[in-house]
Amino acid sequence: MRANISSFFYKNIISNKGNPLSEHTKFDPKNGQEYAKELLYPGYRLFFMNKSSANNQNDYFLANVKITDDNYRIGSEKTGIGTSKPLVEKVYKGNKRILDIRDGFIDGDTWIDYRFDKKQNISEIKIYYGP
Repeated sequence: MRANISSFFYKNIISNKGNPLSEHTKFDPKNGQEYAKELLYPGYRLFFMNKSSANNQNDYFLANVKITDDNYRIGSEKTGIGTSKPLVEKVYKGNKRILDIRDGFIDGDTWIDYRFDKKQNISEIKIYYGP
């Protein structure tokens, strides 16, 4: 299954994918300003950061996608929820690691952060573009 995300902007994604199951706006506790939106779709979550424009309109861009459903697979080896940590290590053996993320790998412009359960199987995948 594919999330089919073809744009990085909130308005375009809503237009393309339709309304999410839920949407939450995040506010800065210090100044009360909106800084992020989180959209929940079946099997994944989209996290958007606010990029205020010159005319002070909120313009949200996609910061990361979090996959939580085992129907979504990524890469040539089709890793996903439930894939073992040894297979992930094998798949990304030649890739650079993300320095501050224990199980994070750099694949071209894409950064992939894997979280594992007690059995050392993927429980969550976060995908975003590196600097």
